[in-house]
Amino acid sequence: NSEVKMEEAEEDDMTCGDLGNGLGRRPGAVYEGENLQNSYSFRPRKGSGKVYNSLLSAKRGEESDAAALPGPKRNSLYDGSSRKPGAESNTEVSNEELKQQLREALEEVEMLKVELEAAQRQLEGKDEALRILQSMAVFNKATSHTKAMLQKTEEEKRTLEKEINILQWEIEFDQDRFKNIEDTWTEKYDRIYCENAALKEALKLRTEEVKTLKAENAILNQQCLEFLAMLDVKQQKVVQENMSLNKSDITDFTGLEGTRTVWDRNCLACSHRMGTAGKSRSWIILMRS
Repeated sequence: NSEVKMEEAEEDDMTCGDLGNGLGRRPGAVYEGENLQNSYSFRPRKGSGKVYNSLLSAKRGEESDAAALPGPKRNSLYDGSSRKPGAESNTEVSNEELKQQLREALEEVEMLKVELEAAQRQLEGKDEALRILQSMAVFNKATSHTKAMLQKTEEEKRTLEKEINILQWEIEFDQDRFKNIEDTWTEKYDRIYCENAALKEALKLRTEEVKTLKAENAILNQQCLEFLAMLDVKQQKVVQENMSLNKSDITDFTGLEGTRTVWDRNCLACSHRMGTAGKSRSWIILMRS
């Protein structure tokens, strides 16, 4: 039953932290006694259970034989002074078995060394995989940070695009408003320019008319003086009184037609005051000329 249990337990020699300690053995050495007594803590590999059982039984047989012999006989046995032939044959057989078991143990040690090297290589591979995973984690963290920065940049870009669109709309609106204002002022300027040109033309005509009226007024003044020279002193006083009353009308050139009316009125007053028909006739002839 113990052998069956040991064969079932030899599936995994890594249990309980066994990393190739050799089931209580040192490399190239035989089993240690204290580890043999506490052999329940190890799980031997397949094929090593028989070696272990045989060593344990041989050790116990020697201890029981030594305990059965008396003290002097035990000493003589260990000293080699007296031995039986059966004991010598048993010792030779046990030595051969021990050598065979030693060879098997050495083979087992070599196998354990190979497995230890494989386990070390596997551990190195796991360490390398762990470093790769750590580097990937760092890379993923950096990638996530980069993605966050990129997303933030995209949001800022969209915000700037909205602001730019608003500014463009305001600029276009201001341009349209300024264009409308410019068109309005252009129309006003054109209208004022046309009105100014018309006023200049009218002023020019009025200036010519004033010049003509001034010339006519000078002629009438000359005629009046000549007419006064033809009258006597009394009639001249009457005419001068009438002229002094209408002096403001004569000197006012703002109403050009009024000037001519005043002179006509004065002339008519003078003609009514003429005493003789000959003088009236001569005045009329003079006025017509």
